[in-house]
Amino acid sequence: MIEAAPFALFLGGALLLNITPGPDMAFTLASTARGGARAGIAAAIGVGAGALGWTVATAVGLVAMLAASEHALTLIRIVGGFYLLYLAVRTIVEKPAALGAEGRASPLHSFRAGAFTNLFNPKVGLFFLAFLPGFANPETGAVWLQIMTLGALFSFTGTCVLILVALAAGALRRRLVESAKTQNRMKAISASVYGGLGLYLLTSGAK
Repeated sequence: MIEAAPFALFLGGALLLNITPGPDMAFTLASTARGGARAGIAAAIGVGAGALGWTVATAVGLVAMLAASEHALTLIRIVGGFYLLYLAVRTIVEKPAALGAEGRASPLHSFRAGAFTNLFNPKVGLFFLAFLPGFANPETGAVWLQIMTLGALFSFTGTCVLILVALAAGALRRRLVESAKTQNRMKAISASVYGGLGLYLLTSGAK
């Protein structure tokens, strides 16, 4: 059982972190620009699923073991970076007609991409390792269960924020997508975001 005061502090901190622009929000916006609100929402849910994965890893101690292995963290970071670069290239070569359409496969692809990029960003895992255990108290119950509860809550609030961002961006996108010139600009922006995030992972050391 988590005490009320630490829980309230955690919830306030989580909400502040959720609404602070960062890689997850940039990824959601890029996915929305590329495939519409449905794709953006799917990407947001995928990011949340990735956060839940890191929550489980934190609860069982896997993140702590990874943190002790610089080579493992580097490998994870490189895989995630190259995947984002792949998304950038795929967006560039995508035909404008496909960009304007919100096909059935787009949300599923966006979900997988959101989950993959989150799970292969070791900085997310290290953040969870540093953030979640600080609000768990062994005297009030099983620490792993408290970490799971806090992580699930953080993932839920973060997903809700990203869904709102996707809906807002999707509404704006619908007004602009009829212009082929605007489509090309949106494609360039999306590719730039994916590429920028990929280069960030490849060039930043996991600390």
